[in-house]
Amino acid sequence: MRYVHSPFYIGLPINPQLHYTFGHLLTHLPCYSGLDFTAQALRHNLMHPGEELSVSFRAAYGNTLKPHHSFLVKPIFSAAMSACPYRKDFYAKLGDDPSKVGTLMSKWLEALEERVKILKEFLGRKEAKW
Repeated sequence: MRYVHSPFYIGLPINPQLHYTFGHLLTHLPCYSGLDFTAQALRHNLMHPGEELSVSFRAAYGNTLKPHHSFLVKPIFSAAMSACPYRKDFYAKLGDDPSKVGTLMSKWLEALEERVKILKEFLGRKEAKW
């Protein structure tokens, strides 16, 4: 068995003799989608310091998860976005110094985006197509 290696990721199993099925990929797809949604929402919020978290998460939902949800699920997610904490409360819980919080969050987001990129590359491979 081979692995997709990266300095940031332990490895995803790649077995050339195994034909991946929908069940195999079902474990990686929600992981990728959720991480991509979170990364896009938080990146958008960092880049737009005047916006509330709910606005950033709604924008990320439209870019990532919404195209894959049915008409029954979309209103539930829309309502859930209203439950996001206020921006000032969220960032206050992360730390007292806003500039330090922004710097550390940016580094954390870069690492998360790298992992999302690795998962996207894995899901784009020939072995991952079903």
